[in-house]
Amino acid sequence: MQREQDFRHFYKSDISHSLVYTEKERKSIVTKIIISIVLPLVLAPLLVIMWRIYFNELLLVPALLLIIGSPIYINRLFGDTLFYKNFKRKIIGKIIKYINPTLEYDNLQKVDDVEYDNSKFFENTNTILYGDDHVSGVINEVRIEFSEFLAEYKSEADKKEHGTKFQFRGLFLLGEFRKNFPCELVVKTSTLDLPGAQPVGVDAAFNKLFKTKVFTNPENLDQVLTLGMKNLITRLHEQIHNDFMVSFADNRIYIGIYHDEDLFEPTLFQSMNNYDKMKGFFDDLFFPILFIEDATKELSK
Repeated sequence: MQREQDFRHFYKSDISHSLVYTEKERKSIVTKIIISIVLPLVLAPLLVIMWRIYFNELLLVPALLLIIGSPIYINRLFGDTLFYKNFKRKIIGKIIKYINPTLEYDNLQKVDDVEYDNSKFFENTNTILYGDDHVSGVINEVRIEFSEFLAEYKSEADKKEHGTKFQFRGLFLLGEFRKNFPCELVVKTSTLDLPGAQPVGVDAAFNKLFKTKVFTNPENLDQVLTLGMKNLITRLHEQIHNDFMVSFADNRIYIGIYHDEDLFEPTLFQSMNNYDKMKGFFDDLFFPILFIEDATKELSK
């Protein structure tokens, strides 16, 4: 409750003022798009009628220019990268700094591709990787890094087999610790595929929510997947309401949180000056970062 009250105050005192500027940009682009659609629909037929009356072929020139030029101009408006850059800098960047002032944000970069393979989330890595909205920093002596990640299957056969274009689409995070974990494992929410998964001990509640696969040193599992760690994973499940994966590999914790749409993107035909929308962005960023912070404390016991 306190966290929500604090963010609401931050929204009113800071974010809402920045949104006024981005809303003006958005409305300006939408107005131009509407004019670019309406103008040819009104003027082009009128010019054609005048041509048929006066038999002046020069009247067809502006009509053709409107018909051909309007879609080109509209396409340029939809691709106005300055609007998106300003939104991410003024809004997303501020939310990240609010969560932790030490974090650095670059909306054009992503986590290195090699980290995706190292996470052990998937056996099939025949993918093309895209991403943006890169965040990095150090929290409690743990290097943290994350970005939006899209892992698209290269082959049409894989897309057909899995019934989807993407192997993974969502937020990909990692926390780098000073020492390697004594056991390597992957935990996924129960709705996700995890070949070779085995129940964890006699913890029926955890096994109902999650699948677990141990890769190395199963005898050390309890040193990594402690009761406290299982509670943190369960809490994350309650907080984000998305399918997700957590892995412990080498000296890194990896988290992959599924999203079915692009993250932290403004929409042209919907106002972004909305507390619930901004709160959603905040939650998507805050809860995974909080998980890494608390996991750091748990693993240092």
